[in-house]
Amino acid sequence: MSNTVYFEDHAALEGAIDELSAKDPVIARLAERHGLPVFEMRSITGLRQKAPELAGRSVGVVLFSELVEVVIRQQLASRAAVAIAVRVADAIGGFMTPQAILECPPVVLRATGLSGAKLAAITGLATEVAGGRLLLEKFIHQSDEEVTAEISKLRGFGPWSAQMFLMFSLGRLDIWPSGDLGVRKGYQASYGLDHLPEPRELLDLGERFRPYRSLAAWYMWRSLSG
Repeated sequence: MSNTVYFEDHAALEGAIDELSAKDPVIARLAERHGLPVFEMRSITGLRQKAPELAGRSVGVVLFSELVEVVIRQQLASRAAVAIAVRVADAIGGFMTPQAILECPPVVLRATGLSGAKLAAITGLATEVAGGRLLLEKFIHQSDEEVTAEISKLRGFGPWSAQMFLMFSLGRLDIWPSGDLGVRKGYQASYGLDHLPEPRELLDLGERFRPYRSLAAWYMWRSLSG
């Protein structure tokens, strides 16, 4: 997996930011203002240390819950998405597993705030995993492209969903979500563009951030929060 980049330690992350800052003065300014990027998980190997309550769960079950949250977050503000995720967890009686999702009546899940499309995506994912047709653990060892291809086959998922999963669940550090509106707006503001860059344009502009494009994306998002 030559294109798979992730970090286990603080020093390595600092080194990556130093490298990006040396290439790009805008990143240097954003790094000074906002500090080191913070991802929910920087690697699967450190998952149980970061979340002790998951110690008894398999990696596959944890990744399932992460994918469910990716679906919930689609086109929603963070606060609203978190509120729905909490209500879904309450509705199924705790931690999200494929079995718990499939056993919960659809009307109960809809009452949490899930749209019909998101409910269909989540139950479709649960069906694939519960039936053994999708083994989430294999994502850990696959390339970014392989993970994206697998996730994009699922109903209600697409490139953006795969990119968020790669960045925040698998800790991949060279993901550039050029179609994400927040990244596009952040780039426009940070670099003083007179137009909102189109995804194709932003894809090309992000090439100079390799192999740490996820870190640059984080700064684009962070720049919008002041």
